[in-house]
Amino acid sequence: MSPRPAPLAPAPSRVETCLSLGLFVLALAFHAWGMSVGWESKSLPGVEYRQAQTALSAYWIKQENNFSLAYPTPVLGKPWSAPMEFPLYQWSVVLAGKATGWGLTKAGRAVSMACFYLTLPAIFLLLGRWRVAPGRRGLVLALLASCPFYIFYARAFLIETMALMFAVWFWVAFERAVKTRRAGWLALAAVAGTGAGLVKVTTFLLYLLPAGAWALARLWRGRRDGRWRVDLGWMAAALAPAFAATLWWVGQADAIKALNGLADFLNSVHMRTFNFGNNELRLSPALWGMKWRIVRDELTWLPFVAACVPVLWVAGRHRWRAVAFCATVFVAPLAVFPILYAYHDYYYVANTVFLMLAIGLVLVGVSETPRWRWLGPGLAALLVAGQAFYYVEHYYPTQAAILSGGNGLTLSLRRLTAPDEVLAIAGQDWNAMTPYYAQRRALMLRGDSEDDPARIERALAALRDETIGALLIAGKPWQEDSRLVESVRTRGLSARPLFVWRDTAIFLRAEREPAAIREMQEGRLPELDWAPGVEPPPAPLAGRWVETDSLSPVRRARLFASMRPMPVRFFTSFEPAREAIANVLSFSAHPRTRLVFRLPRGAHVLRMQVVFNPAAYNPPPGQDATDGVAIALRALDAADRATTLGERLIDPVRNTADRGPVMLAIPFRLAQDGEVELDIGAGPRGRDTRDWIWIRGLLAFE
Repeated sequence: MSPRPAPLAPAPSRVETCLSLGLFVLALAFHAWGMSVGWESKSLPGVEYRQAQTALSAYWIKQENNFSLAYPTPVLGKPWSAPMEFPLYQWSVVLAGKATGWGLTKAGRAVSMACFYLTLPAIFLLLGRWRVAPGRRGLVLALLASCPFYIFYARAFLIETMALMFAVWFWVAFERAVKTRRAGWLALAAVAGTGAGLVKVTTFLLYLLPAGAWALARLWRGRRDGRWRVDLGWMAAALAPAFAATLWWVGQADAIKALNGLADFLNSVHMRTFNFGNNELRLSPALWGMKWRIVRDELTWLPFVAACVPVLWVAGRHRWRAVAFCATVFVAPLAVFPILYAYHDYYYVANTVFLMLAIGLVLVGVSETPRWRWLGPGLAALLVAGQAFYYVEHYYPTQAAILSGGNGLTLSLRRLTAPDEVLAIAGQDWNAMTPYYAQRRALMLRGDSEDDPARIERALAALRDETIGALLIAGKPWQEDSRLVESVRTRGLSARPLFVWRDTAIFLRAEREPAAIREMQEGRLPELDWAPGVEPPPAPLAGRWVETDSLSPVRRARLFASMRPMPVRFFTSFEPAREAIANVLSFSAHPRTRLVFRLPRGAHVLRMQVVFNPAAYNPPPGQDATDGVAIALRALDAADRATTLGERLIDPVRNTADRGPVMLAIPFRLAQDGEVELDIGAGPRGRDTRDWIWIRGLLAFE
């Protein structure tokens, strides 16, 4: 569709231009602030599984220094390459990380952000096709910069903004090359179109719609004077490199994927059916309901979008064709790609530009109408503020969280497997989150593969030169995959799971299980539980400091249920125990025993009862008796320096009153919240022979 000349309208005044520019600068500053939110976080909010797939490729390109076209995406076994898009984005991320010293997540965000910002000059130029005065273009750019959807996704670890940048620049350069006959614009159109086709062909196809509509209209108008032949030549010259490169890459990618028996569902024939769907899917009420939810909840501040219709009718009617054109292109991919736009909100990075253009052209139309010219900037400011508020309300809480990335499963897999080992995973489709956050290559068995034993065997056979470090079976009882379990057992894994994480059973190599059990007992495997039927011996606690929270709830209660509060950490020279002594549960405090408690500031009294085993002070003839036990209570400061609050020597040999239960009460005061240590040590001779003392019953800080 060719843009129609707008009716005569006053050029923007200096004040209007300043207001437009100022609003854009404010919106751009808000967008830049949004880019900084959660910058240190290593998680990937927003379609995390798709970001993880892109990030996984970049991670292994960096690890292997592998800049080949058969770049690694190690989720479907060997060979590790199953390329979708041309890896220009991934290469850029790796190179940006090397140049800046940033980690992969920051580098990925930076490349996406740069591509988004480089799109804005193209939008500025594009507005010229509708004869929007430069002084009013800031209104449209402000809407784009403040769009909450673009604040959230402009820094995602995705190819979307790079594809958008290339596609918009292609559209601008294509029209200008044909109109001006300038080689520079032609070269830019060829390069940008090639980039768009290689990076994301669906985005390129979307921008071929408005470019193609303009081209057809121009060819139709030029049929009378023969100008259409020259125009057609320039159009072909601009498009040919992009089409050739895209077709070449599709063939190249298919050839690489054909080498992997599990990647056949990703070849261009299968993807064409998935991408374009059919008429039944295009008309599906369920899919349109899903698309409406994304448009309603994710893209912008919807009440103002609805308000644009009456505003257009009243004040900006002369712009209705341009507005309708942009709105049509915004909706078109929802019908052309019925599945993609129903299930993947990040696809809207490509077409939300047209929604912002439609709204922006309404505001431009209002500003061009003499009677309403000051209403346009005011409405634009209101929409920018509304979009900013919607971002803060809807996206900010998700984006602001500073997380390490992954979960307890992926953190544990890093400890349980070696970096060069492979994860075999069933029940997670080909979701790359587990391999990416675990930083491991994977053989992920999709549903159709799990039901094909021969296919599984071929995939496992391809790993004959690799070591499978763990098998994960998710979403169902692992016994239902007994054939898979047996197949990996012959490759060195245990025949039954050692751990579970949520609904995922975790099988490890048999030789690794003793070390893994120790890791679990020492609390180093977050969120993992023992698999049903696994009853490992409790971890030895003697001879080391132990954080009480690292113990299982059952073990913690078994040892310290009679202490108020429980200690936060402890040290015992011998294995701690709690037994019934004279029918009273008592805690073994054989020297040296050190218990650290956290208490609030104020006055306290430690009350406890201790008792010696009579054999300690009545030994058999010829054997030494205890020389007593020194009990001290000390306050600890931030540097673990100790101040004695009270002490007592319990010596039943020399003090008969210390035979039998001895009640202790130690009053003290803490100036601030802090820790106190109850230290039970050897007697005056410094030896712990027969120092069999117990804390009898309740120990309490009152």
